[in-house]
Amino acid sequence: MNPQPIPALLPHGEGHQFVFYGDCCSGVPGKRNERNFAEINATLRRMAPAPEFVVFLGDHIAGYESDPEALRRQWTYWHDKEMCWLDTGRTPVYHVTSNHNTFDEKSERVWCDVFPNIPRNGPAGQEGLSYWVQRRDLLMVFVNTSFTGLDGYGHVECEWLEGVLAEHEHLRHKIVIGHHPVFPVNGYNEQPKWCVIGEEGERFWSVLVRRGVSAYLCSHIIAFDVQEHEGVVQVCSGGAGTNHGPGGFMGEGEYLHFVQAALDTDALRLQTIDHHGRVRERFIRTN
Repeated sequence: MNPQPIPALLPHGEGHQFVFYGDCCSGVPGKRNERNFAEINATLRRMAPAPEFVVFLGDHIAGYESDPEALRRQWTYWHDKEMCWLDTGRTPVYHVTSNHNTFDEKSERVWCDVFPNIPRNGPAGQEGLSYWVQRRDLLMVFVNTSFTGLDGYGHVECEWLEGVLAEHEHLRHKIVIGHHPVFPVNGYNEQPKWCVIGEEGERFWSVLVRRGVSAYLCSHIIAFDVQEHEGVVQVCSGGAGTNHGPGGFMGEGEYLHFVQAALDTDALRLQTIDHHGRVRERFIRTN
């Protein structure tokens, strides 16, 4: 018996329908994270209609290998085995750097080799690590919260970001995507371990507010969490397969999941889908 399709939220009129998820920390065969990620992907394939595009919020692979070839093997397994079900020619995937993916200069170079099609339109020194993409009336800016040139975890560039947002201020929708939360999630407030460093986070968030950004999508904490600050929502989704989160395993009430989104002139609507195909939470942010 074929599993039942999962109805997707759809935009009202013109808009965008997409999925975002992150933190599977896989790329290694035979591990529990691989099995969890496979369950999530099997459920994602049941979405009807399928998403227009997918955003992966970082920590694709287990990473943390000093040998670049070991990292390449993880990436090859992630792409060729774990994500081979997705036709990226029809459903593009946009990727975000993160602590497991890009933790030193060698891993940053591997990232750029693995993703040669990422636009090289980021700030100086971060070409292929930070970038922006326009889809009709939607601007998506992908920021790097682990850049070695800014001292690594929890640091974020702001001047380039503001310039990109200013250049595209005429677009109706603007979303910024990174890995580390700006505001603590579930009490994990240690900086830079769990969130962007205070002063940099404040400056970063002021850019989002000033430039009319609707949402900041992030991951890193193994949870689903939505917060609104000064009219901009931070959405954290770290449920793609990692069992070990802050403090150990995911706490009671958390669950493996992806987030399906519909964005239109009226609202941003979200639903989280767990690995059993159940809708667990919903969120609506009116424009």
